[in-house]
Amino acid sequence: MNDSLDDNSLVKIRDIILTHTGILFDELHVNDLVRHISSACTDLKISKKSCIEQIEDSSFLSIFLEILVNYITIGETYFFRDKNLFIYLRDILLPDLIQKRRRENKLYLRFWSAACSSGEEPYSLAMLLRYLLIDIDDWDIFLLATDINHNILNRAREGIYSRWSFRNDPIIPIDLYFSKIPDNQVKLDDIIRNMVRFEKVNLVRDTSFSHGFGPSSLDLILCRNVLMYFSQDKSNEVVSHLVNSLRIGGYLIVSPQEIGIIQGQDTRMVHKGSVFLHERVIPGAGEERKGSSCTSPGKDVTSEFSLAVENFDAEDIDDFGYDDKSHEDIFKDGTKPEINSPDADIQEVDNREINQLIIEERPDEAIQIINNSETDNFLQEIRKMEDVIRSYAGNGEYEKALGWSDRLIAIDVLNPRPYLLKAAVFDEQGLYEHSLQLLRQSLYASHDYLPAHLAIAGIYSKTGKPDLARHHYKLAIGILETKDEDIILEETEGIPAQKMKDMINQLLEG
Repeated sequence: MNDSLDDNSLVKIRDIILTHTGILFDELHVNDLVRHISSACTDLKISKKSCIEQIEDSSFLSIFLEILVNYITIGETYFFRDKNLFIYLRDILLPDLIQKRRRENKLYLRFWSAACSSGEEPYSLAMLLRYLLIDIDDWDIFLLATDINHNILNRAREGIYSRWSFRNDPIIPIDLYFSKIPDNQVKLDDIIRNMVRFEKVNLVRDTSFSHGFGPSSLDLILCRNVLMYFSQDKSNEVVSHLVNSLRIGGYLIVSPQEIGIIQGQDTRMVHKGSVFLHERVIPGAGEERKGSSCTSPGKDVTSEFSLAVENFDAEDIDDFGYDDKSHEDIFKDGTKPEINSPDADIQEVDNREINQLIIEERPDEAIQIINNSETDNFLQEIRKMEDVIRSYAGNGEYEKALGWSDRLIAIDVLNPRPYLLKAAVFDEQGLYEHSLQLLRQSLYASHDYLPAHLAIAGIYSKTGKPDLARHHYKLAIGILETKDEDIILEETEGIPAQKMKDMINQLLEG
């Protein structure tokens, strides 16, 4: 008997998952969804056909979703993941907060690790607090850890881990907190386990969850590598709840590729190197930049705590898609993409010379001029670097093109253009999944970024997915309908908005 899922049944389950969890399965992950459904049906000892027949029954749906979610949300984590973040917490943010609370004689701390998976993140934070607080017994510490996955929460509460959970070097001595147990595993000491309160929370549906202290009460929320899986509407709702849970001056920390999702909330973004934080501000008090603010990597950051960091080494931002090459050794020849060389002679960017070098397919020399230049027109430098990247790609020097794309992303992570540029390099190589990943990240940075929707539609068209292509073409038309007909958009290379809309409609009709 054929027990496969037809398209209608698959769409039905996908929509149910979206409604109940906020997790969106696109066409690239259909096979994953089918595998998860099959596993859930096996656990329930029913066929997929029987599952579809019972899906309207609320009692069955509740059980089915409980099991299905356990397969969907098996997260990847380990102790002190994102080493630079925890160094920042250890050396800057937490000491400032602790010092402030001591001055006020208010010895309390309130933290939340949302989507905590198997518990390594909140336990890392607990060990860090014990390391920093000699008088920890005098403090009232609330460390909440939540996840939607019931099974993984039980694993977290046990505090049993393998060597795989320690693949990042700890930034503090932790040996005293673990004891060896059989099967080459270790168990976390009760003194750390008891510091963390684990609860099952659905971030999408449990938006009235008040942490026991009510809204506007938490000092720090870690919610990393989960928002990217939600639909845009659901992620906005979740972020709103997270932000409202913070006190004014508290911080929300997400992963680098998720920072664009926080736009439009009552926050301002501060960063140093690869550490990004969203500080809750009084409504309307944040600096304006698409709803949030960002300090440039070269500027000190000030807030309720002192966030200026001296001699802070930026960790490679390896979550931006193509991560096989580090920023420390991007190219096969060992060269590095340095923006400014301190020993170089300073000169203005010579546009004509750079243009000529690009025409002559001499991008290395063009880069040298940009490296040795100093100009008040930073945007001009960026555009010239983009031209050089295109030149590298055109010459088949893909590694250099990708390396310089990464450099542009690191300079301004909220700018969607570098993601688009890097995606084009992958596209040229036929690496469409890599390209789509980068294009989605550009939409996180700017959800109405027209070129990204057009590029995604183009990839889906040439990979035999016309329905998905049509979806993104329609989104592009929706963006264009908000513009004046005669306006010439920068990203359309001189084509007026109405003309671009007509061209897309022709594609849809064809």
